[in-house]
Amino acid sequence: MTQALTDIVRAQLDRSVPPEARELANTLAAESGSAVLAILFYGSCLRNQTAEGVLDFYILLENYSDYHASRLGAVANALLPPTVQYRPGEDARAKIAVITLDSFAARMRPSSNDTTMWARFCQPSALLYARDEQAADAVAKAVADGVATGAVWARRLGPQGGTASELWTALFRNTYGAELRVEDGSDRGNEIYEQAADYFDEMLLPALEHAEGKQHLKGWSTTPSTDYAPAWKRKRFVGKVYNISRLIKATFTFDQKVEYVQWKIERHTGKPLELSAFQKRHLLIAAPWILWKLWRQGSIR
Repeated sequence: MTQALTDIVRAQLDRSVPPEARELANTLAAESGSAVLAILFYGSCLRNQTAEGVLDFYILLENYSDYHASRLGAVANALLPPTVQYRPGEDARAKIAVITLDSFAARMRPSSNDTTMWARFCQPSALLYARDEQAADAVAKAVADGVATGAVWARRLGPQGGTASELWTALFRNTYGAELRVEDGSDRGNEIYEQAADYFDEMLLPALEHAEGKQHLKGWSTTPSTDYAPAWKRKRFVGKVYNISRLIKATFTFDQKVEYVQWKIERHTGKPLELSAFQKRHLLIAAPWILWKLWRQGSIR
């Protein structure tokens, strides 16, 4: 019997991060006070231990009304979480997703049609702030579910009897394809696995055991023989719908949205996104044309 996954995750969440990330997490927690339960750090800057690029954070809340200054902001986030904020800076840029802990935890389960979140948090992440031990424990349990969900879908989508490398690579190749991306994702599955191979190898067995302990709950079957291709096809479609819907919502809620979109596309494609003054002012109206242009030039898939 392996060590319980939640205990492993709790230890893994206490990991080294760039000092800029820890400093900004402390600032974010201080700005929002008791409204924030926890702050997670993840993504390429964590993997590469650098502040170059964009620091990726998730702020986990108890409820939306205590955090958002306006009722409209709270309602919009409740309807289609998370709300994303962009914080430019000279030393480091940051992208900050805001969601309640309950909503976050619900999206860590295999039955969730929102593959974006558990696909991120089955990868290494760091807990940089927790309001108290109870919050830290709740976050560890949610992330453990995310890791287990990743392992479950890795077994469903990977080759039967495959190695840890083959299973995780198959998973990330499929989850990457379920999102709108400006990067070339042809070898992304291998890249994600290889950047943290020891982590994924360590997690696979306890993650599957964690899932087996939840067999009585919806979606937690670990049986590898069932054909899950149709179910994944639906999740892939819904995942892209979620991404498009969030892009539309971001035109109303995302601070510095134009600057972030232009920076993101140029960084990953090497091609600047030139926008007219009208398009910058009316990003929602211009969005179909922008998406079409990016698709035609092969910048999104």
